[in-house]
Amino acid sequence: MRCDVCGMDVGLAHNCSGIPPAMTPEEAAPSPPGIAPGYYLHLAFKIATWDDVAIRRAARDPDAIFYGAVFSAISTAIIFLGTSLAAMLRNPAMNGDKLFWGVILGLLFMWVTMSILFFVQFGLCHLIAKSFFGATGTFMGVMRPLLLGWFVNVLIIIPVVGTLASAIAWTAVLMMVFEEADGIERLQAFLISAGINVAFLALQFVLPH
Repeated sequence: MRCDVCGMDVGLAHNCSGIPPAMTPEEAAPSPPGIAPGYYLHLAFKIATWDDVAIRRAARDPDAIFYGAVFSAISTAIIFLGTSLAAMLRNPAMNGDKLFWGVILGLLFMWVTMSILFFVQFGLCHLIAKSFFGATGTFMGVMRPLLLGWFVNVLIIIPVVGTLASAIAWTAVLMMVFEEADGIERLQAFLISAGINVAFLALQFVLPH
């Protein structure tokens, strides 16, 4: 169990110092000025590898929302091209014009669909954390690191095991972000993330593509 005041993981007995933990120099360092895609790409990879400092930095960084949206859009395009382009090229009726419009319309459909799924999934997790587990994070503070870490879903293009691999990776990112940015315990974060992900996986198999 984590103390709400000092941030320490504690057992039944705990003498709280009453002093919130100070941020480390790495955590308190400002984000680079100007356009810095390299910095945010590095931050995204650190979030994907469960770096708690990177998650907290992203949660407080207003610019992370823009870079996260761009990285997520690029990741969605990779997923679409990796799963659908080969099938389109194998179609004997496919020509240059049909391929061009198929890619454009397919990308637009994927961007809209994935955006809706992301906000529904993230919104449900945040709502459950707020309603039942006393989460202290903000909507934007949780969304920033989640958008940066969303690229792990690109694993879905791996043959055979891709869907399972992406679900596991995304569950791990959800769990860590809700623990660090929403201030709930790891087990609670895992139960919320895994439960919502299982529900969405079930929908993928039940609903037609």
